[in-house]
Order: sequence, then structure tokens, then C-alpha cells
Amino acid sequence: MKQVKLDSGATLGITPSPFLDAKELYQAVLRELRGIPIKSKEEMGELIKNLFVVGFSSLDVERCLWKCFERCTYDSGKGPLKIDKDTFEPVEARQDYMKVCIEVGKENIDPFVKSLYAEYRTLLAQMEKDDTPK
Repeated sequence: MKQVKLDSGATLGITPSPFLDAKELYQAVLRELRGIPIKSKEEMGELIKNLFVVGFSSLDVERCLWKCFERCTYDSGKGPLKIDKDTFEPVEARQDYMKVCIEVGKENIDPFVKSLYAEYRTLLAQMEKDDTPK
């Protein structure tokens, strides 16, 4: 179990979700992000803003995240408790909600993204090779 110290002082315990739940989250995120253009490095600030807005406003992504939360714990000093609908009810716990979403999302999506990025780089290299004058 991965442990993450949150800004409030609470500790998030993350256990990766089963393959199908993690894949469903990954696919939900991809569906939401497919309309966001990536044009240049200068627009990275706009890209990051769009990622957050799209990710945090999507009910589909949120539904998938809550499925992944079922295997996670939140410890605000009273011992680790499973994350459920009451976890972020206390106002002082709400500051951790976005960080919990990001950390749980990263833990479950990163394995898919690593292989996608590797394949993307291979494809780009092949395309550049094919475009070189002969």
C-alpha cells in the first residue's frame, strides 16, 4: 500500500484497484480529454487548466474514482478508515479531496500511460524515419 501525506496532515493509503476498475477510470479520463488540443509547449498552462477542469467536472470520471477509492484509506489521526461517502463530510477533510482524487487517479492510470507513451514514442520515431529524404 502506497502512503501519501496530505496537506491537512492526514495520510492517504492507496491500494491499486483491480484491472477492470483501473481500466474503466483510464478510459473515462481518455474520453474526457480527447477534445483537448495540444498545440505547443507555450500552451502547457492552458492544457493543465483544461485537464483539471475536465477531470473534476466529469461525473463519469468521478464515478470511476469512487470505485477506486473503495480500496483506499484515509487517516486523519483516528486510525485508517476506508474512504466512503462520509470521508470528506467534515469541512477540514475537504481540502484533501482534490489531492486524493489526483493521487488515486495517478496510481491507477500511470501503468496504462507508461505503455501508451512508449508506443507513441516508437510510432513517432518510425514516422520521422519514414519522412527522411532518401
